[in-house]
Amino acid sequence: MDILRKLLIVTLEWASLALGVFVASKWKLLTYNNDLATLALIAMTLGILNSYVRPLVLGVVLIVSLPALLLTLGLAYYLVVLITNGVIILLAEKLLDGFRILDGHWILAPLCISVVSWLFTSAVGIEQVKPFRRPQPPKDDSIDI
Repeated sequence: MDILRKLLIVTLEWASLALGVFVASKWKLLTYNNDLATLALIAMTLGILNSYVRPLVLGVVLIVSLPALLLTLGLAYYLVVLITNGVIILLAEKLLDGFRILDGHWILAPLCISVVSWLFTSAVGIEQVKPFRRPQPPKDDSIDI
């Protein structure tokens, strides 16, 4: 049952990324071969890059932008996240054939994908499917003296 739950979560997250890529392509921010297989491959690639490469890129960008973060009291973090998402989508563009960011929209395309993905996951309720933490063993109510 736990494996099916994890598979459902991954499938829903990839579906939300695919929907975000579809909406961004309709808004002419990016282009891909208009078939479902390419859309699924893009969603899987973005999901894998978000899981494994994004923490490394975010760490490097955070270290480089530490003076700006301190100067703006943390408000530059939003810019750091936008840059990190742009780097991830540019990396996906380099890895995949038939996927291209149009006219340098490397900030607007990830922003569109993120917002659509967030709206989809909020509407579907993926957070209710994900366990917030591991179940703890029941506590013994007795008092040890």
